[in-house]
Amino acid sequence: MASYTTFDTGTTTLTNVDSISRIAFDIRDMTDHLERNEYLDARRVYTEGKYSAQYDVYGNEEDELLSLQRMATAGRDGMFDEDPTWMFQMLGMADSGQTIDEIIANHGSYADSFITELLNDFTSGTLGAQASTILVVSMYAMHQLWDGVLDCFAIKNGFDPEAETAGRVDPKQSFDNFIALYIGAGQTLGPDWDGDMLYALAQEGGDLFGTKTIDDEAFVNSDIREYYGSIQMSLLFEDWCQTEESMERIWGLSNLIISRMHIPMVQMLINSMMQDDQAPKVKMYAMALVPQLSQCRPSVHLKLKDYLLDKAYNRQDFNQILQLLQQSYDCLGFTCEDVGTYRKGTDMEVPECAGYEKEYPMASFVPKTNVREVSKADLDILTIDQLLKFPSATKNQMAQLYFKYGRGMHIIDGSDFGFISLDNLSSVSDEVAQQSPYYSEYIEYFGHDKATNTAIVAAFDDTDGDAEQRRAYLVHLMRLNMIPQLMMTYIGLSIRHCTEVDVYPDVPPSLYWDEFAALYIGSLEGGENSFNDEGLMLWNLANNRASQFRTQNNNFFATVNEEMLDLLYAGQSDLERKDCVNFETTATRALHLMLVPLVQSTIWYAILNEELSSDSTETSLVVGEAAALSVLPIVSKYDEEAAAVIERNMIRTEGIKPVVEGPQAVANAFFNIIDDIGLGCEYIGEAEGFDSCEQFDSNNIGSIPLTSPQGGGTPTSPIFPVPAPPTVSPAPSTNQHYCGSSQEDAQNRCEMTIPCPEKDSIVCLRGQACYQITGPCGTIGGGTHPDTFAPMSPAPTQTVPGYPTVSPTETHIFDPNATNFCGIDYDDVVKNCYKNRVCPTGNTTECPSGQMCFPDLPNCNTPPPTMSLTPTDYVRTEDP
Repeated sequence: MASYTTFDTGTTTLTNVDSISRIAFDIRDMTDHLERNEYLDARRVYTEGKYSAQYDVYGNEEDELLSLQRMATAGRDGMFDEDPTWMFQMLGMADSGQTIDEIIANHGSYADSFITELLNDFTSGTLGAQASTILVVSMYAMHQLWDGVLDCFAIKNGFDPEAETAGRVDPKQSFDNFIALYIGAGQTLGPDWDGDMLYALAQEGGDLFGTKTIDDEAFVNSDIREYYGSIQMSLLFEDWCQTEESMERIWGLSNLIISRMHIPMVQMLINSMMQDDQAPKVKMYAMALVPQLSQCRPSVHLKLKDYLLDKAYNRQDFNQILQLLQQSYDCLGFTCEDVGTYRKGTDMEVPECAGYEKEYPMASFVPKTNVREVSKADLDILTIDQLLKFPSATKNQMAQLYFKYGRGMHIIDGSDFGFISLDNLSSVSDEVAQQSPYYSEYIEYFGHDKATNTAIVAAFDDTDGDAEQRRAYLVHLMRLNMIPQLMMTYIGLSIRHCTEVDVYPDVPPSLYWDEFAALYIGSLEGGENSFNDEGLMLWNLANNRASQFRTQNNNFFATVNEEMLDLLYAGQSDLERKDCVNFETTATRALHLMLVPLVQSTIWYAILNEELSSDSTETSLVVGEAAALSVLPIVSKYDEEAAAVIERNMIRTEGIKPVVEGPQAVANAFFNIIDDIGLGCEYIGEAEGFDSCEQFDSNNIGSIPLTSPQGGGTPTSPIFPVPAPPTVSPAPSTNQHYCGSSQEDAQNRCEMTIPCPEKDSIVCLRGQACYQITGPCGTIGGGTHPDTFAPMSPAPTQTVPGYPTVSPTETHIFDPNATNFCGIDYDDVVKNCYKNRVCPTGNTTECPSGQMCFPDLPNCNTPPPTMSLTPTDYVRTEDP
């Protein structure tokens, strides 16, 4: 017997896989029998096998042949327990509320049940044989890939394959088994491309969708053969599977192969949906593809499951189904171009979809740079969460590999096999990590760097406790700690990039800022600003907490998200203009605003956990701890006593009841520091009667200090050191009107800001208005930019000198002497100045959210006779 196998496609294996490749002949014979209506013979080949011998670990041929039915039931029998593809399949077919045991009991034999039903239906034609390829061979082939990955990982961790006499760990054999099942014995080349396995299926898809090479081979087949060849090369090196680079490469290539294997399933599903009376075939391809979307956006998966699996296909639903499928391509790892155009140039043509542009919106925020891949960090968190639902004898090794090597975020640097991983993101270099404004606080609090990464690794290793608590803790360490800390780093990087241009000369101005936004929003939110409960990042967390803490706007979105959108756009504008002073202010506000849902979450879980015992296995205990850990280093910076209160109540201690001092104590601890981080306590809100503003004393208005007793600094000061601008001798300006956030800002920076010679603020950026300056530039305040950062929003009854306090019940009284007015835009001010708020100093911070100050407005329209003309600003009425 030869030590290798050669296929006509030009592929030669490292081991002999003749026997397993001959399972293709079983499918060929089943097809022949079914064409002759010999259903009993077809069933016999399916259940008993015919051509594919099996061998024991010592190379001795066994009595029983490998059969397609045995392959179809391997998952139910436990053979696929560590396979992500199998786990996604099970979750994707599950009904709501089912346990893992119930899911496997009900769906573990899905392929066998479907094929057996077809083989007993004398009107099904050859569909039973086709289903054996689509449902059985594809899953079994992917199992061989995952088996090879796990074998490689075992070798990397010290296993010696040369000392293994039973052949249980042999990545070369596993990867060769994969290609044998993919191509199959008897596969020919063009022009016929005859075959019965997945290679032949991809050729058919390439013909229908025009996705073939100049040699007429389907791109999918060409790619998979190339990726398999690259795995072979890795296994031929002396240190194969023993280095981090080798393991990472094999992981990446295996995932790319699986992504490519989904493409023909999509193509043939579309082809089947375009035919008449093909509901069983539609279901067959849908059964192979749709359950895999359990690793993608839940709403898309559930809608497709409803259209294609839970009920019979209706061709009237084609357009809706197609759109949902196209939304899933990116998650599964391929593009619209990879799928191609169906029957191009015919009256049945289905055009290639558009795909994701560089500036694809995230919850209505449009980035300037391509940060789509970074936004997909949430896909890896979702995947890990899904995999952790299954029991594991290997401490969920596959979930660990997803964390370590990633899959959702593809590297865009010319590499065709790499991914950015969550581990990569949480293990950035010290130089990069130190750009976070709170880097030193996290180091000081935890005692070392990369504390979150260390905690995640330790949690993966700890399988002694409750499995659901372990899962929740791992996922929320990633969601609430790792991602927010990385966001802080991106803020620091964006500041440095603005102020030190030479440090990152080839990086677009807004890249790091856009990456901050990508991690705040994530990919699961979609492109529109519509509420859904699918996101895993702070955007979705903020919306959920806002409903619980009554901090929603009129559209039921979190007020913090509404303001964050404004900040994200303002930051883009600042960076494009190299306005680093204003950008520092914007970034500081965003930095502190992102803490709101984390603070709210800590209080919320204090409420949920108050009645629990110390030995409770409720997941809320560990989620509350993760939430507290996300903000404790920052709280400790400003008030160590407040941090101690949060620790005593939220960090689990054996034998100690959680939240022993009550949820209000936790809320009060945050009240002590919210001024220090530039937040009004009303931004945190009130939930279930527990109020972060409980300690606020309305009799002490005006005396509340803006600095912490611990010396935490003033919230109105940016936390980033920004180099002073170069000294420029003031020069007379030929123009006398410039944009600015205030009169002083326009005067001091008129050399670098936008001129508005027509006295029209419409040319100015968001948050700015047109001001008239007097004399040369830079003659107010010594030529330095004024500090424009202010608390996010003052408390309902708290006043800060210089900032008007407003409530929904206040009544405006027109001041005929006013010339500076707030408004949405210039037209709004002209038409409604008599009823809009005035901004006496010309500063936009005096205006309501979403408005800006427009100064020097001449001849304000006379108000209606019913409005008072008393020259005062606002009179507060009693709340109803």
